This record gives sequence, C-alpha cells and structure tokens, in this order.
Amino acid sequence: MRRLRLFYQNNKEKIWKVLGIAILVFVLIRIANYYAKINNEEERQNRNNINNAISYTPSQSIISDSNISEEKSEKDVDIIEKFIEYCNNEQVSEAYQLLSENCKNEVFPTEEDFYNNYYKDIFTEEKSYDAELWSSSGLTTYKIKILSNIMASGHVSNEYIEDYYSIVVENGESKLNIKNFINKVEINNTKSIENIDFTVLGKQYYIDYEIVEIEVKNNSDQKVVLDSKENTETVFIEDTSGVEYSWYGHEMPDNFLELESGQTRNLKIKFNKVYNPNRKDESIHFEDIQIEGEEVLSVEIGI
Repeated sequence: MRRLRLFYQNNKEKIWKVLGIAILVFVLIRIANYYAKINNEEERQNRNNINNAISYTPSQSIISDSNISEEKSEKDVDIIEKFIEYCNNEQVSEAYQLLSENCKNEVFPTEEDFYNNYYKDIFTEEKSYDAELWSSSGLTTYKIKILSNIMASGHVSNEYIEDYYSIVVENGESKLNIKNFINKVEINNTKSIENIDFTVLGKQYYIDYEIVEIEVKNNSDQKVVLDSKENTETVFIEDTSGVEYSWYGHEMPDNFLELESGQTRNLKIKFNKVYNPNRKDESIHFEDIQIEGEEVLSVEIGI
C-alpha cells in the first residue's frame, strides 16, 4: 500500500491526465453512437417512405365520396407494381403489354412510341412509387408519384414525377391507362342542320383536358366554316349543371374548320376541362357556323 501511495504521489498529474483523457474519449464515443443511432433511424425511415412499393393507398377517393374494397385495391396495386417492376428491369415489351388498347391507340400507338415518349424519360434509374386513390366513380384512377429508389441511387431526393394511372378491364384482365390518359368512350350521336351532319363519335378523358371526336359532313352546295375564331367562347361543351368549358381553338388549324360542298372531316377538339367524374357532360355547342361567310348558324349535340 505504501508503494502504491508513493507511486500515486509521484505520478498523480499523469494519472489524472490519462484518466481525464479516457473519460473524454468514453463520452465522445457515447455521443457519436447516439447521433449515429439517430441518423440510422432517419435513414431507415427515409428508405421506408421512398422504397415501399406503395406507401399509402387509401380506399377512399380524394375527389368523391366513393370508395373501393380492400380486395379491389390489392388487385389494382398488383398491376401497378408489375408495371413499375417491368420498367425497372428494362422489360419494355412486357410493360407495354400491360397498357390498355385505348391507351396504346391514343397515346402510344407503337412500343417504340412508349419507349421514346415515356419509358426513357422516366426510368433513367431504378424507381419506386407512391399511389393514392384519386377517383373510384365508375373508373378507378390513382395519383402516382414516381420517385428515385434510394437503394439504387444512394441518395434521398424529394423530387418526383407525377402521373395518373387508371385501371380498366379488357377480356377479363386488368390493364393500365397511363400518362394522364384516363379513358375513352364511344358515343355516336348525330344531329343535322341545314344539310350539315354532325356526329359525335366519342370522347377521350385526360386529367387536365378532354377531347371530343366529331365527324362533320357538308351535304349542302355551299362552303361551310365551323367557327370564325373571332370569339374563343363560341365552341364549348356544357355539363349537366350548366357549366361551360371552352375549346382550345388556337390548337385547331383554320383550314380544318372549312368544309367545301360534299366534304367530310373528322376533328378532335380539345376542351379546357379538368377530369372530374362528378361533372357529367351534356352537350357540345357550335355557335358560329358560317355558310358562305353570310348566314350564321348554331347547333347543340348531345354527348
């Protein structure tokens, strides 16, 4: 004991210095471990938020009071997951085959169109996604966020690509409408005025606009101009509540609106109407039809 006391007295400054350093190192290690644990938890949470195939898929529609069953939701998620998985695995043909015939015909007529105008712009790296039920009135539509996959990219990003996917059934199989294309319906309503036949063939619904396909036959012996474009509100669609939605007249070439005697023309007219299944169309109006630049007619066709 005497030797220990003597050793302590002769070396107490060094002993306390070493002890202090040891305590400091111990405290620093504990602090580092604490923050490392927090960082790991945050990173794990980010991975969960980003890499979950579907982080939140409510059965309640965002824009209506309708909802879907859990079984329906699971089936919808299955085809969305399969589509994203095919794209991530560079299986372009397989992904293209999951699209509906209407989506192929109207948006991507060929697999090459799908590759050039969708796949290669979005799937530059492996992606994950988040889906949220947008509407379930008649057709089920999901709001999709396509995100970078943190496990593949190695970094967390808040950036995403937004799209809308709709689920349709063809020959008993679920198919997808993508790139904001919601659906296409056939109509075939005809109305005639002054030997001019108007036939509404159908409509295409997109998330931000609507397209009405119409065939016009000029059976008269005079030239017909469907609209002078002097007023942007003379061609419009009207819904069942009386709300009017004007056309994108600037996108329609003037010569497309001109029909010589005996001529037939098929038109796709775009309207400024955001998709909402609760807003039902009632009719399409042409309020400025000119016959040989003199007589002005108007027509209303049910849609």
